[in-house]
This record gives sequence, structure tokens and C-alpha cells, in this order.
Amino acid sequence: MNTHVKYAAGVLLALALSGGASAQDSGYPAGARVVVVNVERLLVDSKPARAATARIEAEFAPRRQQIQAQLRQLRALSEKLAQDAPRLDDRERLLRSRAVNELERTVRRAQASIADDFTDRSASARAILAKRIHDIVQALPAQQGVDVVLTRTVWHRPQIDVTDKVGALLDR
Repeated sequence: MNTHVKYAAGVLLALALSGGASAQDSGYPAGARVVVVNVERLLVDSKPARAATARIEAEFAPRRQQIQAQLRQLRALSEKLAQDAPRLDDRERLLRSRAVNELERTVRRAQASIADDFTDRSASARAILAKRIHDIVQALPAQQGVDVVLTRTVWHRPQIDVTDKVGALLDR
């Protein structure tokens, strides 16, 4: 978030919390109610977020195990080549070296592929969860009778933090 938006959010928070005469002069009700929701915490620590992470980890576990097996095979072939190299003729050494290099390229491609797929899958799950959180936060003013919902603050009083309530709604 850029500094201008943070500054505007801080000014808005200060105005909302100041209440009293300045709120009445500006046309806002004196008891304007502000709440804070820590969306990042919900995206990481909520039950649905942890469940999604566990599902994705389980989904990618077989591929990771396969890559680990390929890495063990690569290590074994490399060690065998290094051990046998002095006794091998040039042609055999070249063939084994090519096999080791090809397996290394295959492992690197597999690692890059799984990293990309994992990132895409995690981003997709996070976007779905973020949409659910957004819908709940959008409904807060009507449900809780609040005037302002902030999702990022530099500092706020713990009494106005409703992240746990939003998390409970998210768990349903």
C-alpha cells in the first residue's frame, strides 16, 4: 500500500476516533464507530487458511517425494561416476556423464514446475479465501452497526479489533 493511502487511512482513523465537536461540525455522528480487521492474519492463521495450506501440501507431497527420489538417484549416479571415472574409457565416461547431466536437468525442471504449480495453487486458494473475507467485511457495517471498517492500520486499540469475530464468521 502506498504512503498516501496509509496517510489517508490514518487521518480517517484520527477523525473517526476524535468524535466530539469536530465530528458534529463535519456532519458525522458524534459516536462514529470504527473497527479494524487484520486481513493478513486471517489469510494466514484462520482455520480455513490452515486447512487450505494442509490440503495443498498433501496434494503436492507425492510430487515432492518423486523429486526426492530423483535427487537420491542423481546423487548415487554422480558418486558412482566419480568413483568409476578413472577406470572407464572415454566413451563410457562420456555416456555416464551425459546420463547424470540429463537427470540433473530433469530434476531441475521438475523442481521449477512444482514450485510454479505450488505458487499458482496457493495464490488461487488465497484469492478464494480473500473473497470470502471481503464479503464478510463488507457485511460488517450492517451487522455490527459500524461506520468505518479499516483493514490496515499503523496502530489501533485492541478494543476495536474485530478480527477474531470475522474469523469466527469465516469458520462457518
